Amino acid sequence: MAHLWMQDKNGWGAQRLGAALYDLAASEVTAAEAAPLGLDRRNSARLIRVDAVGLPAWALITANDSGVRVNSRAVIAGLCVLSDRDEIRLGNGVQYFYSTESLAEVVAFPGAERAVYCARCRELIEKNAPAVCCPGCAIWYHQSDELPCWTYAEKCNFCSTFTALTSGFTWTPED
Repeated sequence: MAHLWMQDKNGWGAQRLGAALYDLAASEVTAAEAAPLGLDRRNSARLIRVDAVGLPAWALITANDSGVRVNSRAVIAGLCVLSDRDEIRLGNGVQYFYSTESLAEVVAFPGAERAVYCARCRELIEKNAPAVCCPGCAIWYHQSDELPCWTYAEKCNFCSTFTALTSGFTWTPED
């Protein structure tokens, strides 16, 4: 799931983007309702989730004259589709970073049109069984006390993603 990195007195921290719309302001990032941007146009922008071809994407929307920049470039026509690690800078200099990196987490396997087999034990993963989808390659693994397939080895069988559920992010913004 995508997230937004922001800096405070303690350093950089990530906020998970779980809602469909967010207001970016100089002091905070908040989930929003569909309403016009605030009066302080130089210090406001919106992030909106757009589901394209079944995959979530995020767009930044702002006023043309807002001074908001993405990767040091002006936001043309007030719209920019974001990519992993894009820097967002409001007109007053407040900085954010957008990231598509996900963390591994145990979830109820959602099921699929075809059978899905665990990448470690090669057994069928039943719908709603505790499982982990590798954030690096999207391969599924069992993960329970009985079948600790995800955490069995240090890294994913198919990519270099570490399998500790407490691994944290591999990328963070630099000061």
